[in-house]
Amino acid sequence: MIAIDQYFCTNEQCKSYGLRSQGNLIKAGTCIKQGERKQMFKCKICGSRFSETHNTIFFNSHYDSATIGNIIRCIAEGNGIRATVRILGLSKDAVNAVVLKAGQHADAMMCNLLQNLHLTECQMDE
Repeated sequence: MIAIDQYFCTNEQCKSYGLRSQGNLIKAGTCIKQGERKQMFKCKICGSRFSETHNTIFFNSHYDSATIGNIIRCIAEGNGIRATVRILGLSKDAVNAVVLKAGQHADAMMCNLLQNLHLTECQMDE
């Protein structure tokens, strides 16, 4: 698990929303989903609770993190959707849903991380 100061309140109405290392989060038990134990957090400011997988591709997924990781690795290695379906024994719709969710998450993360860059040079590869 990532250190608690790397998480942030996920309630958009909270004044600490999106701010890390504010000291407003406490551990609030665990939950078990698909056989995996997930840490729960609670914001001391607004009282909202959320799991450690909130705002990740693993949140609200029908598959465990190992299966999602296998899907992403297969696609990253250059396998197509149908090949990934055959390799992992999953449905095409399931693989498509995971790949779409991962792509949307990657897009959101890149938009969040790549802001206010003051570049003098840029090399565009592949």
